[in-house]
Amino acid sequence: MPDRHIEVRAPSEAENAAFDAVAHYVFASSPEDVRAYATQPVPLASAIRLGVYVDGNVATTYAWIPWQVRLNGRPTSIPGITAVGTYPQFRRRGHLRRLMARAMEVHRERNEPIVMLWASMGAIYQRFGYGRGSEAVNYNADPRYIGLREPFNWDGEVRLIDQSSEAERAIAERVYDEWARPRNLVPIRDATRWTHLWWEAQWRGFRVAVAEDAAGRARGSLVYKASENHVPSEPGPDQTMEIRGFFALDLDARRALWQYVRAHDLVLRAKFLMIDPDDAIQDLLLEPRELRRFTGDAMWVRIVDVPRALEARPYSEAGALTFRVHDDLAPWNDTTWRFETDGEQTRVVEAAGATADLDLTINALASLLTGFRSATRIQRAGMLSGDSGAVRRADAIFATAYAPHMPEGF
Repeated sequence: MPDRHIEVRAPSEAENAAFDAVAHYVFASSPEDVRAYATQPVPLASAIRLGVYVDGNVATTYAWIPWQVRLNGRPTSIPGITAVGTYPQFRRRGHLRRLMARAMEVHRERNEPIVMLWASMGAIYQRFGYGRGSEAVNYNADPRYIGLREPFNWDGEVRLIDQSSEAERAIAERVYDEWARPRNLVPIRDATRWTHLWWEAQWRGFRVAVAEDAAGRARGSLVYKASENHVPSEPGPDQTMEIRGFFALDLDARRALWQYVRAHDLVLRAKFLMIDPDDAIQDLLLEPRELRRFTGDAMWVRIVDVPRALEARPYSEAGALTFRVHDDLAPWNDTTWRFETDGEQTRVVEAAGATADLDLTINALASLLTGFRSATRIQRAGMLSGDSGAVRRADAIFATAYAPHMPEGF
């Protein structure tokens, strides 16, 4: 085979359609999805792109959405990686590794010390230094059998909002913003992001309900849609309800929204997607096993720049640790680091040659950083070594107020 000209670069504007076609092919997008993608508002349509080009033709793609999330409550830049794919004829040739290595350099130059993604396959991304950063929780419940353990009476109301009204949309937006403020790994939704989410909700046919207390204050919101699966020979409920947003600011709102779901008498299956791992509903139900709770991997997180990543979040306790970090894709991370924090402010400096308290891979450090796994848990999995005192200190320092959670796709 003759030598090929291979380059890693951003596509020109004229090449964007060909670039996007790779992801549509790899992820088997339907014609309807392809048409919708072409008309959707920002941010997804304006994602930053980087690709591998072979003899001028796109082979492998990688894109990201610059946005902020709450990392243990603090606003932190963690872009969302998307549209990673390679045409079959170009696979097994090292193009993705070449692209990942260049992407790490670009993110570092852009002062983006952490990135994250939904993985089509965890096996792909672990070899590039990604670690599990959060858990996906779904329920698949029959509403008839998920009653609350205790009687609940509420003076408020759950009502549908008019999505064509900016004032009505603002009510649901305020609920989310208040819910997200103290949390961990959830996105900060700016005006651009809200524009996209409202467009997507209407395009996909989702409704939005808010729970308002007796004083008219919105205390929760629900994003959902129902579809019929009618079988003439089978009597009884035949609808499926899909819930893609469940945000409650207090216990009463949580119970009220739950009862609202159960009030849909024709629903046979209520599928709750991307539920908060800290959701208290299991402790409120008469028969919690009827939730049919399923968990899986959610965010995979990559630390691009160790000192800036560790300095980005607040910590639960003051303390100091020395880390030996192993990273074969981003060599600037592959050394020993001295970490010192008072909880709010953190300083991380290189300490090459120093004796390390903890020895771990860049993958494991990502799980520790987000609070998804404690140092003890990572050690038990064989992904971290260190003396018991240092492991216990890391447990206390890296603990988060809330479990990391990503409530939306990208």
